Amino acid sequence: MDFKLAVELTKDIRKVKGVISVFSPGAAASKTLKNVDLVVLHSTKNESSFNNVDELVTDKLRVKQVDLDELEKDPELKSAMSGEGVLLHGKAVNVTAEGSKLKSRMILSYDTTEINQNDRNKLNRALYGGISTYRKDGERIVKEYPGLVERVHAQKLGKGVLMVDRFNSSMIIQTLKSYSAKWREIPVWTY
Repeated sequence: MDFKLAVELTKDIRKVKGVISVFSPGAAASKTLKNVDLVVLHSTKNESSFNNVDELVTDKLRVKQVDLDELEKDPELKSAMSGEGVLLHGKAVNVTAEGSKLKSRMILSYDTTEINQNDRNKLNRALYGGISTYRKDGERIVKEYPGLVERVHAQKLGKGVLMVDRFNSSMIIQTLKSYSAKWREIPVWTY
């Protein structure tokens, strides 16, 4: 994309009635904006405004035109616009999780290499549960008990990595803390 051309075109595009902002998506834009040079955000879906922008741009740049309603309904487009990029005109759009059905989650990465094997085993049983076998009246009884990961519906992403709803993360953090494990928290939003 020719950035100078984008800046020059933005000077004309911003004069079109109903245009709120114009931005150039960054290199790390999602597949929604991968082949787009400019995104033009309109206050409402107005065909004449869309046509005016198309006439200004012609075949010089690839443009995606959206209105506020379309932006509200498309969480992938919202996240693409909230990433890196350059705002060429207007105000930045505040992207919130309200109404987009995104869930506030926490990725917990923990390390148990510096704690002794006995405590490591106890932590593993506390997190993932275990099996207890015993004899009662000559009969062998096997009892399974769930761990904290199952009770709070956390997901195991890999060795020493869990993803859990943010409001349940404190329970897992307290367990990690009680066994002196090192951990790191990464807040994320997921669909």
